[in-house]
Amino acid sequence: MKRTIQNVQYVPSGDNRRERKERRRREGPGESGPWISALRGFGDTIDGRLEGSEHGGDWGSREPKSLRGPHRLRPAPHRASTLTFAAAYPFITESGLGHEGTYIGTDVFGSGAFSYDPWILYDNGVISGPSIVVIGTVGTGKSMCGKSLVARSITLGRKAAVASDPKGEWVAVANAVGGKVISVGPGRSARVNPLDAGPRSSALSEAQWQAVVRQRRRYLLVALVSLMRQGMPLRPVEHTALDMALMETVSQNSNPTLPMVLDHLLNPSKETIGLVGRDGGTAVSHSLRRTVSGDLEGMFDAPSTVAFDADAPMMVMDTSALIGASEQALSLAAACGATWLEAAVTNPDGGKRLVVYDEGWRMLADPYMLAKMSEQWRLARTYGIANLLIMHKVADLNEIGDSTSGHRQKALGLLTEADTRIIYRQKHDAMRLTKEALGLTEAECEHVENLPKGVGLWKVGNRSFIVANRVTTDELEVFGTDDRMI
Repeated sequence: MKRTIQNVQYVPSGDNRRERKERRRREGPGESGPWISALRGFGDTIDGRLEGSEHGGDWGSREPKSLRGPHRLRPAPHRASTLTFAAAYPFITESGLGHEGTYIGTDVFGSGAFSYDPWILYDNGVISGPSIVVIGTVGTGKSMCGKSLVARSITLGRKAAVASDPKGEWVAVANAVGGKVISVGPGRSARVNPLDAGPRSSALSEAQWQAVVRQRRRYLLVALVSLMRQGMPLRPVEHTALDMALMETVSQNSNPTLPMVLDHLLNPSKETIGLVGRDGGTAVSHSLRRTVSGDLEGMFDAPSTVAFDADAPMMVMDTSALIGASEQALSLAAACGATWLEAAVTNPDGGKRLVVYDEGWRMLADPYMLAKMSEQWRLARTYGIANLLIMHKVADLNEIGDSTSGHRQKALGLLTEADTRIIYRQKHDAMRLTKEALGLTEAECEHVENLPKGVGLWKVGNRSFIVANRVTTDELEVFGTDDRMI
């Protein structure tokens, strides 16, 4: 059956109806109508096959609903929101955080490289604070993640400091990147004076700096006495006695130590006796004596034999020698080490630095350390530091207190205020608290329960990623903690 070709006209812009009718009358019927020139204008070819072929030029197939016609299909550009676009094209994945920063591994869903740097992301407005929390049960890869982030950040010019390394795991990392380690504990030669003033910030005048140092020393002494009393607060008269002993020590010695303060408590001056009486500081002196002649003797009771090197890429306070010591001894060591470290870390002239708190459950359980961490969380942007808290699970906070405990709520606040939350595999019974504390969705909870080793959920600001941490053979030898299990 012969197909009849209909005359299709190309009407120039501006013609009216009468002019179009006149043109059709002059041209008449035939195969030389203006539609031929119109198709050629689009670059098409009309040949003899148009009459009887199955596929005539650009007419297309004769199959039903094949959009046959003399023109090619040129759909107009379409604009849609990202929500609609993701539903319409599910094969399109998250673009990631960009290439700037430290390489961590592979975005499991996007199959691209995943990089991270808290300072760059803060500058770009992705996060509102540089604090980081890493949570994962034993053997899931959380420590490997923290060490990868720290060690690789150092190669990009960042610095790091580990406030307390209770298991000695960060010593090898510091040695690998050219850092320095300070080991304290029974039998160790290093001495750290927690009352050291530390490096002075160029932003402070001499008077301002002396006020900061005086307040820091006073706060430490009160914390040490409270720890010895298992949290029992000091009476007003004891506060006065301790403060007077510190002032008298500083007036006589430019580099005060804990034994000097203890001596002024045991042998108060006439001025102190007039204020608090002869026995006003007796109870305080017995509490402080443990740091000088108790189970912490020989660690924090003399002038420092080591110094914090602000130019070193990494500094580690190794407290692994205290394994097996009492909880109070560990708390005292952490408090003394953290205060000494704080004097150098919080100096704005020290550059951008990651401050690591490993075994975070122990840090959060200590009222003094919790107060110090809360302060550094709030002032991280001022100091130019990024806090990295590593712990096993949110349920560890139950050991601090119940849901009505102010101490527990303060510790929980550190987790919720961190804009970067890295969650490795959690057990099912721990997911409820994890979901509530870290703001996980149902889908994220399902992923977290089934994550393989070395893969974690990264919640960075309002965005989520499943990231597989990639480590080299050399890194695995330094970062690994399973040597004794193999």
